Amino acid sequence: MDRERQERDSISAALRHLTHGVYVLGTRRGRQSNAMTASWVMQTSERPPCVAVAVRHDRYTHDIILESETFALSVLRDDQVDVATHFADTSGEYHDKLQGVPYGLTPGGSPFLLDCLAYLDCKVMDRARAGDHTVVIGEVTASDTLDDSYPLIYDPSEYEEALR
Repeated sequence: MDRERQERDSISAALRHLTHGVYVLGTRRGRQSNAMTASWVMQTSERPPCVAVAVRHDRYTHDIILESETFALSVLRDDQVDVATHFADTSGEYHDKLQGVPYGLTPGGSPFLLDCLAYLDCKVMDRARAGDHTVVIGEVTASDTLDDSYPLIYDPSEYEEALR
């Protein structure tokens, strides 16, 4: 194994120790709604309240967010690995992932899951390219807490089968 490969493997192993939650990111363009699993999310500001989410450039949801300039984050409970897997399995370009899933629309018009801990309704403020992702920064314009359980924390081993 060459040195460069060893360094990449070492970095990947260390990054797996960063903790982060699991969310369903919903967005809407006209009458078309779409949602995807997102795990690279963080709060970036208190005043105004803002969050950042990283979305891969080749994801169908990527262009919808940038065109609509709105998105919602549904915070998943610790017992919702199956929900995260459902929204990660296929592209919304070929399959309506929200079909049969109870959801509502935020005041800004983005879909959020009715069965989740909380949701954040966001308006895009800025974006930045970061490797194969775009980091989208959204101002939180509305939210609601729907449950007081524990949030789902990302564990790569729970998704290995879905990501193959």
